[in-house]
Amino acid sequence: MAGLGTIVKPYYTVVSRMSGNQIIGGQSVGVWYFDRDGSNQGFMNNRQFPSAHLEIIEGLPSSVLFRNLSPMDHTIHLHGLDVDQENDGVPATSFSVPMMGSYTYQFLAPHAGTYHYHCHVDTVIHYHRGMTGAIIVRPSDSAIDRAWDGGPTFDEEVLWHLMTYDLNWKDISRSGLATARHRPGVFMLNGFESVQARDDLFTRLVATVGQRIYLRVLNSSYQWGRVRLAGLPFDVVASDGRPMRQVVTTDSWEIGPGERYDLLLTPTAPISADATVEYLDDWTGAVLGTAATRLEIT
Repeated sequence: MAGLGTIVKPYYTVVSRMSGNQIIGGQSVGVWYFDRDGSNQGFMNNRQFPSAHLEIIEGLPSSVLFRNLSPMDHTIHLHGLDVDQENDGVPATSFSVPMMGSYTYQFLAPHAGTYHYHCHVDTVIHYHRGMTGAIIVRPSDSAIDRAWDGGPTFDEEVLWHLMTYDLNWKDISRSGLATARHRPGVFMLNGFESVQARDDLFTRLVATVGQRIYLRVLNSSYQWGRVRLAGLPFDVVASDGRPMRQVVTTDSWEIGPGERYDLLLTPTAPISADATVEYLDDWTGAVLGTAATRLEIT
């Protein structure tokens, strides 16, 4: 079934929290996250890492009421969206929201696509601890089975956050000398390592032959990631919330930190295999680690 199981609407209440816990690399890690509409959960309302995703409609005025219930300043930076300075959530050029404070971010998204939001206060740490999520801008008619007005349609839709974690940073509250290097030891999709991600309802790619899978990929890690769909060819149809000028057909694709790409897969034969993301060393290109989920085509 198309869609990500959420209600598309122009108004959300987003709350910052710093009291979550998740098992990462075999350890119970305190995570910081944004929930949506008081759910007290992050991504898909069943985990706190990464944060909740938002869906809005192209061309409609949208509002996000941000309530900061944490003991630190935070913001919501609407990464990639065309917003004015006051609503951009960068403290150096606007302001931050203090503990127990609130602010309503108001904007209009002119282009359907895949976007990103995150806290921009001490971004190095706040981002790593989990204060990052996706924004999906739907077409102007609110369709949840089409990428943009006049764009490709699809039968199944999946959102991937590429994520890595350095357990040496798990108790750090401020960036500094200890965060000069990020050395990840945990490699994830949507906050889960491969063992969980392979069975995760919101991460697996499941369809029948001939159906079209639309995969929205957001790189929330500090490393480049290489996406492979078990050797199957796919089309790269959009980049950072804009349609590609020319669709690229390939069987692997690299995505840098903060980037978003939309991939369209139309399998022509049954397959049961792993879809993978290889996380790469910036200097050498060597594979640091891999996260996998299942690709099941019947």
